[in-house]
Amino acid sequence: VSPVVDDVVGSTPVHLALEYVSPTGSYKDRGASLLVSFAAALGATLLVDDTSGNAGIALAAHAARAGLRARVLVPDDASPVKPRIAAELGAEVIRVAGGRAGAAAAALEEAASGAFYASHAWSPLFLHGAKTLAYSLSEALRWTAPGAVVVPAGNGGLVLGLDAGFRELRRHGLIERRPAIVAVQAAACAPLARAFAAGALLPAPVTEGPTSADGVRVGAAPRGAEVLRAVRQSGGSIEEVGEDEIERTRRGLWHKGYAVESTGAVAAACLDRLGDDLRRRHGDLAVVLSGSGLKL
Repeated sequence: VSPVVDDVVGSTPVHLALEYVSPTGSYKDRGASLLVSFAAALGATLLVDDTSGNAGIALAAHAARAGLRARVLVPDDASPVKPRIAAELGAEVIRVAGGRAGAAAAALEEAASGAFYASHAWSPLFLHGAKTLAYSLSEALRWTAPGAVVVPAGNGGLVLGLDAGFRELRRHGLIERRPAIVAVQAAACAPLARAFAAGALLPAPVTEGPTSADGVRVGAAPRGAEVLRAVRQSGGSIEEVGEDEIERTRRGLWHKGYAVESTGAVAAACLDRLGDDLRRRHGDLAVVLSGSGLKL
C-alpha cells in the first residue's frame, strides 16, 4: 500500500498518492503482481509483454520473484534506461522495429507460439491489479472518497482500474460517492484528450510527438473507447498539458521531496492552470504520482 499524504501543489491543496514508492517505482507493480500470480497458477513459464518502460520493469521483477521467465519487447525508439533495468532484473529484452505497433505485433506472435501474453494494455488481470489503488486510496482517506482523482493517461489502464475499483466500493456501500476521474495527457501525444473535447466515442490515432513523459506517449490506446466512457460516466474530464508545464511541475515536486519522473508529474501538471476549477467542480482532489524519477 503506497502512502497518501496531504500537500499543496502550486496553490492547490491535494491528497497525493505516492505510487512511485512501489517496489519497482510505479503503480504498474499492482497490475504485474496479480498478472504474474495468475500466470504462475496456470503453469505458465514464459511471460511476454510489449512495453517501453515501467510495465517491463514490474513484469521482470515479479516474474523473477515467481521463478518465471520474462521477455520484454521494446519499441526501437524507446529510451534505453528502463529496458536496461528490466534486463538487470532478469528479463530478456528485445528491441523491435516499428515503434509501439511493431512491439505489440511481435508480442502477439510470441503468444501464438505459446508464451503467456502478460499485457498491461489488454489484460483484465492487470486492470484488476490497478483497481486496488481505489481501495488503498479510499482506506487512507478513512473511506471518504475524494471528489476527483487526477491521473496520468497513456493506454488508460489506471483510469479503467480506478473506475472498476470505485464502482465496487460504491456498490458495496464502502464509500458514499464515486469520484470523478480526471485523466491527463501530454499535449504532444493526446488522442484521448482530443477525442473527449470533440465528444467522440473513439479516439483517432495520432502521431506520437516528442515528450519527456514517455510513459504516456501512446498514439493509439487499445482500449480508448472504454477509457472515454469511464471518464464521462464518472463525471470527469480528460486534459492535456504542455512540456513546460510538465517540467515545471516535476521540478517543483522534486523540490518538495517527491522524486517523480516526468510521466509521474503529468497529473499534477494540470493543477496550476486547472486546480481551482477542478476543486470548484468536484471538491477535494487526489492526485496520483505514478512513477519514480530515480530511473534516470
